[in-house]
Amino acid sequence: MFVEKVKQTSLKVKEVCKRADAVISILDDLIAELDQQIRTSSLYHYRLNKAKNLLNISE
Repeated sequence: MFVEKVKQTSLKVKEVCKRADAVISILDDLIAELDQQIRTSSLYHYRLNKAKNLLNISE
């Protein structure tokens, strides 16, 4: 009886982990898309160049 309950709980945890992994994959893809959009922004380039100038970093 106890062993069966542990098995059921284990299966539920595995399913939750699979779903969490799927959500993480989708979020990773969204982050990559947003990052790509940000990098094409003129404001991003302005701030990056300003930061590099402040730190005396040349390209």
